[in-house]
Amino acid sequence: MLNPTHPVAPLTVETALRRAYAHWRAGQAAQAEQLCLRILRVVPQQPGAMHLLGVMAHAYGFQERAVTYLEAATRSPQAPALFHSNLAEMYRQKGQLKDAEQSARKAVAADPQLMDAWNNLGIIAQECGKLTFSESCLRKVLADRPVNPHAHNNLANTLRRLGQSQQALHHYQQALMRDPQFVQACINQSSLLRELGHLDRAAELAERAIALDPRCAEAYLNLADLARVRQRPQEASRWLDALRAFAPDRVNAQGATSGTALSVEVIAACHQQVLSLSAEGRHAEVEALLTQTLANGNGPPTLWHLLARALRAQLKMEPALRIMAMLVRVRPGEMTARFDLASLLLVTGDFTHGWREYRFRYQMEHTAKVCRHVQKPRWEGQTLAGKRLLIHDEQGFGDTFQFLRLVQTARERSGARIILQVNSDCLALARRCAGWDEIVVRGSLPPPFDYHCELMSLPMALGLQLADLPGTVPYLFADPLRVEFWQQRLAHLPRPLVGLVWAGRPEHNNDKNRSMTLNDLAPLAQPGVSFLALQKGTAASQADAPPADINLLSLSDDITDFDDTAAILCVIDLLISVDSSPVHLAGALGRPTWVMLPYEPEWRWLLARDDSPWYPSVTLFRQPQQGQWTPVVDAMARQLAQWPR
Repeated sequence: MLNPTHPVAPLTVETALRRAYAHWRAGQAAQAEQLCLRILRVVPQQPGAMHLLGVMAHAYGFQERAVTYLEAATRSPQAPALFHSNLAEMYRQKGQLKDAEQSARKAVAADPQLMDAWNNLGIIAQECGKLTFSESCLRKVLADRPVNPHAHNNLANTLRRLGQSQQALHHYQQALMRDPQFVQACINQSSLLRELGHLDRAAELAERAIALDPRCAEAYLNLADLARVRQRPQEASRWLDALRAFAPDRVNAQGATSGTALSVEVIAACHQQVLSLSAEGRHAEVEALLTQTLANGNGPPTLWHLLARALRAQLKMEPALRIMAMLVRVRPGEMTARFDLASLLLVTGDFTHGWREYRFRYQMEHTAKVCRHVQKPRWEGQTLAGKRLLIHDEQGFGDTFQFLRLVQTARERSGARIILQVNSDCLALARRCAGWDEIVVRGSLPPPFDYHCELMSLPMALGLQLADLPGTVPYLFADPLRVEFWQQRLAHLPRPLVGLVWAGRPEHNNDKNRSMTLNDLAPLAQPGVSFLALQKGTAASQADAPPADINLLSLSDDITDFDDTAAILCVIDLLISVDSSPVHLAGALGRPTWVMLPYEPEWRWLLARDDSPWYPSVTLFRQPQQGQWTPVVDAMARQLAQWPR
């Protein structure tokens, strides 16, 4: 038994191991690791736990640790074929081909029906130069899996080495026919076509690979080689420069030049000056400086990116879009540029291209740590009749409230059984949302599923357009018992009841622009209006000393969860808030809301409009210039004065 004195029910090793594997398949690495370590405290060197720890270490890039775990897992005489097969692949990736072949042969000997083992053995034999044996292994796999794109691609690789180019080309084509998004098959076919002299088609496939995976280094190298063959040295240099942006180690010393006529000293000085001006919000000066510096159309991408950001900060969206589109075109693997382009496209209402770029958000370095290794394919909008689809949240509370609207549509479009997984803070509200068949809290083990999709990937999967909004609103609902409680609690206050939220989470990357202080809201004070502080976090203490003449009751300490917030929003007459999660909750509930937006708004609020396509009950009040909250508050005060008493 595991930890029999633990307060929760004890687990057997077998049950704990099954749960650990299930957690890993669901993308819950932390829970899987904890269970494995718990097993090893009771049964040191337990093979199943060691194997799973090795698989997880390999997925997260810890190759040495992965091999160590797998070597321990395969020491047991009872180690299944899969353990030896996985160790073989890890050895292969490390270049230990002799060890890899030995482990792969153990795997097929232990289970001749394990096609993954034959596949690994075939690839290893290919890399060892044992091509005839490799072909026999891989044909065995293809016979068992005739529609598997990877089986066709692997066999094609061996056939190509055997000099059977036309057969290889046929199997590459079969791989892409069965999976049009198979990046490696694009690359392999592109390379073979280049060898056969079909240069245009080779270039098309390499560019297709980059469109599918902007960080596919082999595609850039293929295109650079093709450009050299075509005697286009500048084009070759551009592709290698694009590769250098994210994989400088793949570009040799003679590979490319930056294409800039500016000296390193000029670039460094300009960059530092731009950063200082930007920190002070002096975006027009940044624009003027960079426009002059980049007047000849040259210069490093970093400065062009800073120019685009300065333009966007002034709401000069068209030139900012042109620059960002150019940067993504010349450096497709620069994920920060792709994210900024996505934001620009979405804020200007171009959802078709915006969602496409937004899908790269988890290839950015600072977000990679929250990327989940879900061991199932992502749903792309296809029919999934008879399958199970896991839809899970991924970002902030406001994002969850905003995109829960799409769960019902996802069920209708996919035909799948929907498993909805959300964070514990949003669980109660999500339970009252339509569209799911089973619901679980993030961190707990979901039922088995066939596909997964993040909530914020649903717009791309569904092809969401502005014309599709708002859909059914409200789509979230407060707890009736909580509503009754707050109705009684607030019954003594004169109406209208106006809730106030003046600050978002301090850790938000744009918080200094979107948040304000309670004192900034002083002009709202007027006779007969009861204000309720709904602020949470450190800014809530400002309600202890509210502005003079404002009739304020702080509810901050009494709000225990979002169910309380939702119930209060259903009782009060109006919410006035900065751009934060209560706005999305109020909008999803269909409650009247006024949102105070900074001059440069977040993408979901679009531009130059005082309404929101997402939420019919929401009115937007925008800063006329950067940092100017006074005109926003004054405009709300005038409208509030006309509110029925």
